[in-house]
Amino acid sequence: MKTFIELLISSLFLLSCAVAEPKAAEKSQTAQVCEPTGCSGQVCAEKGKSVLSTCLMLPQYECFKRTRCEVQTDGKCGWTPTKEFQACLKRYQPAQIQ
Repeated sequence: MKTFIELLISSLFLLSCAVAEPKAAEKSQTAQVCEPTGCSGQVCAEKGKSVLSTCLMLPQYECFKRTRCEVQTDGKCGWTPTKEFQACLKRYQPAQIQ
């Protein structure tokens, strides 16, 4: 069974493949605004560009309420990790087996 982090990473990878990249000219002419989207609000994407995702409602998704969906340093929309977000995710990680 996959861990939450593995599922999250694979979901985000698949979703990033499905989102069309705007042309450079379009990008420079408009200020990009990001918003949560996807069936459970777990995807951060450019405002107005809805993203389809699996309709799973995992308890870990509550953690997205503790972070911000905004433009990142690379110019793309993404979740800005906060201490609260990271602490929340840790609660859902399986215990390490020694």
